Amino acid sequence: MRQTQWSDAQRITVFVLPRHHVLHLQFSKERLEMYPYQLDRIWNKLTYSGLGVAPITVTSPAALIDAVRRTPGAIGYVEKLKDKKGFYVIEVKS
Repeated sequence: MRQTQWSDAQRITVFVLPRHHVLHLQFSKERLEMYPYQLDRIWNKLTYSGLGVAPITVTSPAALIDAVRRTPGAIGYVEKLKDKKGFYVIEVKS
């Protein structure tokens, strides 16, 4: 959350789903090991202290994929990705 640039100095833009979205809840709890409200607190603290930039919330997994595809240096999460063209994908397995 504190890293603002990739190793090539490109700005990182984070896209997330709404905190009530099932996938966001699952990602937060299973991968980040925290509840969405805890994640919100961390982002708020970093944002208001000037140490970070809050993620951009999009409405759906399809919108998240589109936003990441159109934004250089962007990162996000989805359950499955059919068309991986133009993406660097990291698969997280249980």
